[in-house]
Amino acid sequence: MSKYYDDAKAFGEKHLAPYAKEADIEGVFPRQAIQALREAGYFGLVIPEEYGGWGQDVGAHAEVCTALAEWDASASLCYMMSNVGAYCLSLYAGEELKKAILPKVASGEAILALAYSETANGTHFYLPEMEEETHEGYSILNGRKSFVTTAREADYYLTISRNVKDGSTNLWLVPGDTEGLSFESNYDGVGLRGNVSDPMILKDAKLDHFYRIEGNGDGDRLIFLVGLASSSAGIAMAIAREAAKYVKERTYSNGRSLGEIETVETNLAELYARAYAARETLFAAAYNVQSGAEDGFMNVNAARIMTTSAAVKNGSQGMRLVGGIGYVRGKNPMERLMRDSLGAQVMAPGYDVLRVWLGRQLVDLPYLKGID
Repeated sequence: MSKYYDDAKAFGEKHLAPYAKEADIEGVFPRQAIQALREAGYFGLVIPEEYGGWGQDVGAHAEVCTALAEWDASASLCYMMSNVGAYCLSLYAGEELKKAILPKVASGEAILALAYSETANGTHFYLPEMEEETHEGYSILNGRKSFVTTAREADYYLTISRNVKDGSTNLWLVPGDTEGLSFESNYDGVGLRGNVSDPMILKDAKLDHFYRIEGNGDGDRLIFLVGLASSSAGIAMAIAREAAKYVKERTYSNGRSLGEIETVETNLAELYARAYAARETLFAAAYNVQSGAEDGFMNVNAARIMTTSAAVKNGSQGMRLVGGIGYVRGKNPMERLMRDSLGAQVMAPGYDVLRVWLGRQLVDLPYLKGID
């Protein structure tokens, strides 16, 4: 762990925490928090220095996203999606597109979003039903993407489509003002309510080939999974923090605090130990990937399974420690954290899919075996 985690944690407490409750209750995008991240230059974290970024990699991405999620998991998710988009561009985009977009993101002028998921293909982003019809110098895109985090708020949307002629897949960076781009308003999540994950529609959207990135961007898979795991790791740590704060301050009429009760103390210990183990496993896996280790993908899968489980278990156990007041909307952060903790189970690739993938890897089978 480096200064990136400590600095981002202090930043999150000051600039994200004050807006987390409102974004959750109202179900609105955490605009003030994201603006603070823009102004501080955090959107340049994984962008190469030659384009104005910080030149960091997956490890720092894990640390920063986790630290931010300890204060507002919705804002952290929106931030991490932009990081993944920027990382993908830096790997695969042509030089002209990099020069046009990456400096804007690094400076905070623009942010990115991912529009990969589709109702018909679920976890299997690489099998898109969104179609592209190729013409001289441009293509026409038609299709629908589901659960687009930062919907309407991003300046560019990185999406994936299937060529109607040869079946090949390509990535596209879709400007937010593209004619034919629209969003459906139907996200009213149980938790993570500030990430406004609405469906995105492209209807006869004309895109210059300047915005095309050939291939499916498979190299951004690991930083994406690390980002999702970071959300859960941060939530698990936040639950341990808020539970400890509450039982320390909650006193009986005789002046004794809940924190002086042995059963409470052992539960607090479990919360922190579980969160700490999950966080450190994630960081180890992220730096494992960064080093180019052959087992990086397997370890990231394991880390995401572990962080998801830790967040969900801590959510339930933390609620028991806080008691009835934690179950009342807006009275204590625990009820928001509990709801937020549940999201990772279903965010693609979901918890059970990850376990299948890791199990197949452990017996030397293709992790996508049986998918066509």
